[in-house]
Amino acid sequence: MDRNYAAIQRVLMITLALNVVATLAKLAVGFLTGALSLIADGLDTLFDGLSNVVGLVAVRVSSRPPDREHPYGHRKFETLAALLIASALFVTAWELARSAVERLLEPPTPVVNQWSVAALVFSGLVQGLTGWWELRRAQALNSEVLRADARHTLASIGVSVAVLGGLGLVRLGYVWADPLMALLVAGVILKIGIDTVRENIPALVDRAPLEPENIAAVVAGVEGVRSFHRIRSRGPADNVAIDLHVRVSPHLSMQDANAIADEVRRRLLALPGVGDVTVHAEAEREADSAMDLYTAANLAAQELGIVLHEWWVQSIDGEQSLHLHVGVDPNLTLAEAHERVDQLERTILERQPHIAAVYSHIELANSEVLPSARVSSGLQRRIAEAIARAARQVGQVQHPHDIQVRQVEGRLFISLEAYVPGDLSIAEAHELSTRLQEAIRAQVPNVGEVLIHLEPLEAMEAVEAEATPAAGEG
Repeated sequence: MDRNYAAIQRVLMITLALNVVATLAKLAVGFLTGALSLIADGLDTLFDGLSNVVGLVAVRVSSRPPDREHPYGHRKFETLAALLIASALFVTAWELARSAVERLLEPPTPVVNQWSVAALVFSGLVQGLTGWWELRRAQALNSEVLRADARHTLASIGVSVAVLGGLGLVRLGYVWADPLMALLVAGVILKIGIDTVRENIPALVDRAPLEPENIAAVVAGVEGVRSFHRIRSRGPADNVAIDLHVRVSPHLSMQDANAIADEVRRRLLALPGVGDVTVHAEAEREADSAMDLYTAANLAAQELGIVLHEWWVQSIDGEQSLHLHVGVDPNLTLAEAHERVDQLERTILERQPHIAAVYSHIELANSEVLPSARVSSGLQRRIAEAIARAARQVGQVQHPHDIQVRQVEGRLFISLEAYVPGDLSIAEAHELSTRLQEAIRAQVPNVGEVLIHLEPLEAMEAVEAEATPAAGEG
């Protein structure tokens, strides 16, 4: 959103000149007569002028275009200047309050004459007109610096009236009225400082200036947006930055998705005060899509140097769980492998919060061609006997055969074939294969990997039938 920085600077320079005139009138008469309340009022007006100087510097800095170090521009320097003004107000309020208390304890008698009244009336008129005009310009230009400075200037009118009343009491012989009015001025300055901080801190701490519901109402009206999330806004009220994610049909081309995002951006930029909008377009996907889960899991595995061998998704009572067979570097220790697989599970759960649990089975993976060696006939026979026992333990698995055992870097790699009933579902057959693998690992120490190929039992029966001569033959 474009801002008229030149106009803001002109307002500040005119206000500065008028504040200098009012300040000189109050301070000159205050020091001549010794009226602390008049001096306090003059200091209050002086800080009006100093705030103009700070504002001029801040506006000049904030008007610079975005650069590499400040990609969002320099707008917050104006907000920072308003807080610096508030800091100066706090110091002034403290010094005035301290001096007022000292005079209350040992009150001197200030001189009150027509020049005191004239200085207050003159400066009050100047500041009243200046503050009224500056506030109107602040609203028109939407400037925090002008708004903060104008409020301080207008508050000075009430301060001048109170000081004038205090000087009247001093003229009647109540000398304590002068430091009391100075305390009142200090309280007014303190309140202005607090109000300035309260108005400008939200922009510096990135408090959302817009309600997400208001942004959502605009986004929901854009054709092609299926859903949206992560709506955020920040910055001052006249230069709001918005970013959000919108989901579109996964069948759209990138060009069409970008066109929808551009329309969202255009409508949000039309909102009052919005200066920057970032829209992230995403393809909407079903939460229970197994392929999406596999893609996400595989990406996380690749980041950790893990290979996915097998995977499947289960849904029980509406909760989904992901089951993985993962291959890790054979050179890792058991503790290192478990830590890496644990990290994989944590990553998947963080990126896919609708998944209730991830169960992983660790296996070996190696991208190199590893030299292998045959095992002795005695070890081969013992492993075959262990596999037969494991098959009987699992049940439904018959006739393990074609058992191949290789030794790779001190680890045993076993492959075999076996028969199961042909009417089993794929899921049931997979479950049997997994149980047989676990049973073999329990029977045979130092196993690196077990590969099992299951065939329907009817195939074995057909082979046996072909091998058995028919009755009467021969």
